[in-house]
Amino acid sequence: MAKKSNYLAFLAGVLLVLSLCYSLLFRSQTDISEEEMRTLAKVPPFSMKSFLNGTYQDDMEHAISDQLWFGREIKYAVKSFYNMMTATVAGLLPEPEQPTVTEITAETPDEPEAGIVPQRPPQPSYTYQEVVAGSIYRLDASGYLIHKATAPETYDFDTLYSQDMLNAVTRPKYLFFIDTPLSRDFSDFYRYDPFAYIKTQFAMTGYGQLDFDSWETYKTLFYQTDHHWNHRGSYLGYQRIIRLLLGEAEPLLTPDAEHVWPTVYEGSLARDNLLRAATEPFTTYEFSLVPMRVFVDDVETEYGWRSWYVSDEDFPHKTYSNHYGMYYGDDHAKVVYDTGRPDKPSVLILATSWSNAVNDLIANHFNQTHVLDFRHYYKTYGAYINAEQYMKDHNIDMMLIMGDISSLGHLKKGEH
Repeated sequence: MAKKSNYLAFLAGVLLVLSLCYSLLFRSQTDISEEEMRTLAKVPPFSMKSFLNGTYQDDMEHAISDQLWFGREIKYAVKSFYNMMTATVAGLLPEPEQPTVTEITAETPDEPEAGIVPQRPPQPSYTYQEVVAGSIYRLDASGYLIHKATAPETYDFDTLYSQDMLNAVTRPKYLFFIDTPLSRDFSDFYRYDPFAYIKTQFAMTGYGQLDFDSWETYKTLFYQTDHHWNHRGSYLGYQRIIRLLLGEAEPLLTPDAEHVWPTVYEGSLARDNLLRAATEPFTTYEFSLVPMRVFVDDVETEYGWRSWYVSDEDFPHKTYSNHYGMYYGDDHAKVVYDTGRPDKPSVLILATSWSNAVNDLIANHFNQTHVLDFRHYYKTYGAYINAEQYMKDHNIDMMLIMGDISSLGHLKKGEH
């Protein structure tokens, strides 16, 4: 019996190796995941430099996950079982009680005006109910899925963007912060002040933020099951960013129309865990923009697959279609928008996927808009971002960093 078991284990190992070899060496590699509607990682070219610095191993790990024959099916099967067990346990828990309102007041300022202490509006205290163990939670029956917040002091803001690199920038530089459930504790709404703390970590010319004054307001600005801002949130963010960069006199774009696509949008928090929790349709604003050329990693091309959204009868609408990534564009090392108007200033944006939904709106106000993503820049160009040198090389007038707390810094070791 033992010999038979060993033989079966050996045979399974051989089949796995053959599958891996076939998937990565002989079978043509897939460019796009139809299920997730995102660009898939491919087998990286080998070099001793990338092997020694570890980037080859990281890229190969992602490629195996994306390109292995039945790799996605295996990954999804594991997640399905995990989520089924979590959901079973969660189903045994009682429904959350209605939130109780506790009035919380602001701290007394150092020099209060006429002895008056400003009052903060009362906020409900919500109980986090676990949906995916240790990762995703819900607060009420609205279907919204969120992460839990941690104190801003638990983040290291010198890991993603080198403070030395940022301090070397001599031209106007701005930071736009997006408050999300990662930085806002809905069980104690005023527990953290992430924006105030972040301003102490980044020495910038000016600061702006997208914030919300309650859980109910949050739900109007962000997707139900995705960590990104929705069309209303990104449009409000765009307005505040332009005010930050160009002032009150700059005319703003207004939407030509709101398009409600006839499909339910299962965002990243649902899609990555094979949950079906969303009830909201994918909705976008439509704008009239100036003509612009777009270059992705120095190649002139269409950014994203917005052209696939032809009509209500002809658009990507699979269960786990990544509409945010498809409609607004995927993540790349560099995306450049050129409107051919040298009388306008140019801007450098350092951001992750948060900027995807507003890139072209911001570009509408500039001659050139350069968007760099630090997560992909080194892998594509073999060097880390040097903002000051990049701005000199491309005659750029100002710089903007934007994102939520997790795209501005990393959690310190040992923090959760």
